[in-house]
Amino acid sequence: MSENRGNLLSGDTRHSTHTSIDPRAAKTRGLIFGAIVMLTSDSTSSVTVADIVRTAGISRSTFYAHFSGLDELAIDYLQQAFVDIGSAGTVSREHGDVTAFQAARLGYARLVTHLLEHHAFYMGVLDLPLMRLAYDEAVTEYARQLVETMVEFSPVPPGIRTELVASYVAGGALTLISSWMRGQFDLSDDELVEQMVGLLPSWLRESHSEPVP
Repeated sequence: MSENRGNLLSGDTRHSTHTSIDPRAAKTRGLIFGAIVMLTSDSTSSVTVADIVRTAGISRSTFYAHFSGLDELAIDYLQQAFVDIGSAGTVSREHGDVTAFQAARLGYARLVTHLLEHHAFYMGVLDLPLMRLAYDEAVTEYARQLVETMVEFSPVPPGIRTELVASYVAGGALTLISSWMRGQFDLSDDELVEQMVGLLPSWLRESHSEPVP
């Protein structure tokens, strides 16, 4: 697959369209994201740009006006999933519906479900040359959300740098999920979530045992 163009970190107009307030751009992105859902819901085949533009009802030039390729689209879609997952967990804790520890389990479950539902799409781009840069961006974004959560809801032990813990937990979770998706571990999705929760640092698991006021 050679759908990979440009530099994901270049900051050009294509890469920055997700911050645009232009309703036409938002609509086009919605069509592209909707196409991903349709193409991956009942299929195990790799998704191509041709598949996406056909399903979304847009031209290839329109697609490339928003994304440099499948790798950039994949990271943008994954980052949006992180935002949604993080927001849902924060809202639950703020309303006292769950403990912070339960929210961590729920967040992992949502992440695994998202990646599993879009397995064909993500696996199709995982080995593209620029996907490593995209993966690093995803870890950074996920780590940032974990930092915000831990600073607000969890007592960090003296001498522990919160941003390092966040990067460690985020990177470990994504690496484990990626290996599981490649078939390296024989686990159900529920078992995977329980393993990831169990692998959290003990001070995080212990501090998350009580509901947040």
